[in-house]
Amino acid sequence: MAKHPGLQEYARLDNLQVVVRENTPFLPKVAFTLITLASLAGASFTGSGMGLGAGGLLMRWLTLWSLALAGGFLAWRLFYLREREADTDPDKVERLHATTFARADLVARWVGVLVVLGAPGALVVPYLADRPLLRTVLVAGGVVIGALLGLGVRARISALVAALLILGMLIGWAYVDTGGGWPGAVRLLHLSAFTLWLGGALWNIAVAMPAGREHPNVDAVLAEANQLDRFRWVVRFALPTIIVTGVVMAWGYTVMPLQWWLAVPGILIPLKVLAIVALVVVFITCPLFRHCSPVQGVCNIDDLEEQNSP
Repeated sequence: MAKHPGLQEYARLDNLQVVVRENTPFLPKVAFTLITLASLAGASFTGSGMGLGAGGLLMRWLTLWSLALAGGFLAWRLFYLREREADTDPDKVERLHATTFARADLVARWVGVLVVLGAPGALVVPYLADRPLLRTVLVAGGVVIGALLGLGVRARISALVAALLILGMLIGWAYVDTGGGWPGAVRLLHLSAFTLWLGGALWNIAVAMPAGREHPNVDAVLAEANQLDRFRWVVRFALPTIIVTGVVMAWGYTVMPLQWWLAVPGILIPLKVLAIVALVVVFITCPLFRHCSPVQGVCNIDDLEEQNSP
């Protein structure tokens, strides 16, 4: 935002208007759906290797999906949202944040319910049957995270504790899925990148967009544009991480015959790849069509300056 140092003063002098579109952009929702479907395909593939039935596959997927949803959601609150933004009116940004936290607390409680519902996922994994302590820790961890989310995300300390617990849970699940070592590290990177993207997408759709609609002023636009830009930078690293780690994890199956790839579970891998490719397309086209937010200027601050140019 440094290349627009005079924009704020210009806005206050000329009382610029911020345009808000009636319809919510659909591409972010498409991206959220695609990454959810990709995760379902991936969880189904790995779960089928554990001998899980349909119910067990869905339960284990819900466990990992809900943890990722919560982790990325908390990452936005802790790292992308700032109490003070340069070149903005603190009072207007504070009012934006008041609306943001009100919505975020509500969404966090629903996410907390999903995490609690997914907590028993460790009970369906067969090889955890002889590891009762680890299984109990994984289930209890989900319940505690759900309870913390029930308190909302306004308080930074509770959000930070919940985020650290989620990181611990991801480490635990990476170990459970691989047995540790370098495969465990690759699995952890994969889960972490997925977490940062999925939960961040939820915040943008369910919190940032609606809050921005209620504060159509330049200061709020700048604050939200900064938050979105921080998320985009994370996604730029998360996307290639998901692709590379996915390729590494699937490498062992390259010796399988063609017919294996055309039936379940093998076909789940190319289906997940197709979903990731579609995500890349959405990520590239979303800012081009200004579909990151219904509020003018959030996708690209230049739009605000050009629209209100005298």
